[in-house]
Formats: sequence, C-alpha cells, structure tokens
Amino acid sequence: MTMRVAIIGAGVSGLVSIKQCLEAGLEPVCFEALGHFGGQWHYTDPDPLTGEVVSSIYRSVVINTSRETMMMSDFPMDPKLYAIYPHNSRVQRYFESYVEFFKLQPHIHLNHRVRGAHPVGDGKWTVEVESGGQATVDTYDAVFVCTGHHSAPNMPDWQDVGEFEGELLHSHYYRDTVKFQGKDIAVVGVGNSGVDISAELSTCTKSTHLITRSGTWVWPRFLFGEPYESLGSRFMLQMMPRFLSIAATQWVLNYTLGTIPKELKPEHNLLAAHPTVRSDLIERVRTGTITPHRGAIKRFTKKGLELTSGEMVEPLDAVVAATGYTLNFPFLPKGIVQSDGDRDGKENWTNLYRLMVAPGHPGLYFIGLCQPLGALMPVSEMQARWATSVLKNEIPLPSPERMHEDIAAYQRDLKKVFVKSPRHTLEVEFFPYMDMLARDFGAHVTFGRFLSTFGVWQGVKTARAAYFGPPSAVQYRLFGKGRKEELARLVLQRLARKGDEEMSLEEMAEVERYRAGN
Repeated sequence: MTMRVAIIGAGVSGLVSIKQCLEAGLEPVCFEALGHFGGQWHYTDPDPLTGEVVSSIYRSVVINTSRETMMMSDFPMDPKLYAIYPHNSRVQRYFESYVEFFKLQPHIHLNHRVRGAHPVGDGKWTVEVESGGQATVDTYDAVFVCTGHHSAPNMPDWQDVGEFEGELLHSHYYRDTVKFQGKDIAVVGVGNSGVDISAELSTCTKSTHLITRSGTWVWPRFLFGEPYESLGSRFMLQMMPRFLSIAATQWVLNYTLGTIPKELKPEHNLLAAHPTVRSDLIERVRTGTITPHRGAIKRFTKKGLELTSGEMVEPLDAVVAATGYTLNFPFLPKGIVQSDGDRDGKENWTNLYRLMVAPGHPGLYFIGLCQPLGALMPVSEMQARWATSVLKNEIPLPSPERMHEDIAAYQRDLKKVFVKSPRHTLEVEFFPYMDMLARDFGAHVTFGRFLSTFGVWQGVKTARAAYFGPPSAVQYRLFGKGRKEELARLVLQRLARKGDEEMSLEEMAEVERYRAGN
C-alpha cells in the first residue's frame, strides 16, 4: 500500500517535497492555506482592510543568491530567461515552471489551512484541515512541515515604545517607498532586509538612518565581474584551510569595497555570520544618503530614539524594524520543535536531528527550517530527498537518545563558529551539510567516482567543474540514488565556464528527457 504524506505549505520546500515524494513512489497531499503556491516568493500587497500581509517580500526584492546556486539540482535555470540575480517575480516564475514541468499541481490543495497535526502511534499522524468553512480529519503515514521560519515577525519589546509619535512597523510589512518619501526614517538591523530597505529608502527620504548593534560584513553581488558565490567553491570552503579562506576572501572584499565604515565594521570574521548582500550600501553611506549608527536601542522618545551609546536619533517620522522572525508552528503540539530552554521560540533554537527530525516523534519531518550559507532552495531539495529515503527505509534513524546527543553537538559547534544571535541558531554551511545528507543515500561527491562514471578525460573535466565552480546542487545528481549524470555533467561544466553561456542543445535535450518520465 502506498504511503501517504501530508505536506504543509506550498512554498519552495513544499514543492520540492511533492516532487521527491513522487520520485520515491509515495503519495503526497499538499495543503496550502493561501490561494497560490510559491510561499514567500509570491509577492502580495497588504490586505486593504487589515493591512496584513503573508509574504515578507517587498516589491523591489532581487534575490541574493545567483541562479547558479539557487536552481534545483535537475531543473537548470536558462540564462536566456533568468538574470544572474533575478527579481522576485522571475524567481516565482521559475517555481511555476518547476510545478508545470514536473506536473505537481494536482497534488496541491489551495485554500486549505491545516489547523492541527497530531501523532496517533506507529509513526502515523492525523491532520485536521479547514477549507470553505468545512473541517476534515484524515490520517497520514508522515507529515512534512514546509512552512519555513519567516512568517512570525519578531518585534523587540523596546522601552517607551508607546511614547513614539511616529510610525513603527516590522520589515515584514514594508512594500515600497511611497509613504516614506520626504520623511526622516530609521531602519533597525543590518541583515539583508535591513540593508535592502535602507538603501531603497535613501533614494527618496529626507534622511535615512541605519542602526546596528554589532555591524556586518557587506558583500556586493559581483566581485571582479562574477557572482560573489564564486568565492564559495568546494575547493575554497572545504579543501583550503579555513583561516586562509577567510584571509583570501577578506582581501578580495577590501580590494573591491575599500574600508568598511567604523559604524558597520564587525568584530567577528567573515564566515562567523550570515552574509549581508547589497552592492551599493557602502557607497550610500559614503555619499551621506545613509547615516549608520552603532548601538542598541535604549529607549524610544516622542521624536525618535536614544541608543545605548548615548546618541539621539531624532527627528524620525518612522522606524522600520528589520529584526527577524521567531519560530511558529501553531498546528503542532507544544514542545516538539523548540528546545527546552527556548519554549517561546524567541531564540530560534530547535530540538531537531539534522534540523529535520524531532526525536521521539516518528513520521514528522521539517523541510526548509534552516539558514544555509548559500541558497535555501537546493538545501530544501536535499532535505526532501533525505526524508523520503528515510520513509523508504533506505536510511536508518538513530535512537532518540542518540539524536539528542547529535543535536547538542550541533548546537555546541554552532556557538563556536557563528556569532551568538537568533539569526544563527538554524545556520548550516552548504557543502558540509549537503555532503552529510547526500552520503546517507549515496549521492556524495568523491574524486574517484568522477573517473569511474565518466572516464579519465570527462571525469577530470567534470571534477574540476565541481571543485572549482560555483556551489551548485547539480553535483548531487552525478552519483548514487536519483542520479541524472549526463544532465548534471553538462550543467556543471557550463556553470564552471562562467558568464551567461546559454544552455546547449544537448543539455536542453537532457532536460526534456525527464519531462516524458513525469
């Protein structure tokens, strides 16, 4: 009897989960609360009555990961259709093409909100779904939670915030510059949303202030004409000593951008925090269109802010809090996801083995609940491949006790490598994490496999592309379960040649070969 899998959410993680379930011979049933799929990448305007929004995407968002690193492992992005860094509407179009190509639409139930999911023993779960005012309950062999971690805005409890006469909003609700033009604005936080919004606002406001407690390393999208991810090859990140990788990357950034303004310069090293990507941020600071401030918010005043440094940031008409998100899974029983010391989810620590499995709760998997140094899309895809392999009994799970030990070790290592922050409690490094999962079902990369699969000439050529090319998930289709070696070889070699080289006829034919099989 075919195993039925309930997939909660039809964002990117949900879509790849449907596809991997189908490849594994499982029966996916995906429930999406909204009337469309695509999750965060489906731009939505605020509700005209309530002002509520679902997606955290603002109108101008351009993705911070290149098409080479964000695309799915077996569905290449055609350079004729997609820019190196596509606008959010093009990213959404890519996912629509993915759904169409692999015929995923029949498995997606739109306007179906999951109200509850509860274990019933033997790894099975009951799922209560509401649609059109009617509630139904059904039992499934497994549940994939694919709702991510960017839906519940984290608004700090700042002192005297009620005294502020201006507008305070979270970046989740920001859409464009229209209502901020000609005003004095402060943006709190230097993550990607914070620097994007401050740079955009600085083109039309009277003044724009950017406030940060700890600073950040700022990466431009392009270095020496190539995507910044070109510095993140397998050779650079895995084979070169870490201190040399950091030093080399630091030199490149300093050579390209010059000295970072003291208000933004962090004390941590380049690889100890999630990258903040914005090509024109430093320029806008140096031209005076953005005024940076170093310090936390001590209190709000009627006209603005007082920082812990003693500096007053006044007058302000509005404050945009780019202060991140908290974990929120209202349809699950309490205590499954959050660790014992973080029951409210404010610190974002998770009690999940491999960031996917909750010890003692078989049949429950979280896909996309991580923050990779790199693109999330291929990581979610790899997680879905791993989870479906577990369901097929191809990967044995350790005991709950061993899982807890692994979780504790992961969190200890995280604290050693990354800056202490809720932003980094779900962090993974692209190649180590992907390799770990791929190794479990035999899709890992070794030099010997290149030679045995492709022969000496093509093997060396393809290995060179894998080790020195961009950190693409394509290489995880070269070997083992789910391999599509000819497609992967062609894509990998094209990406390694860099530039906007078009897909060859041979590569397009390999892509079409898999359309017929769906």
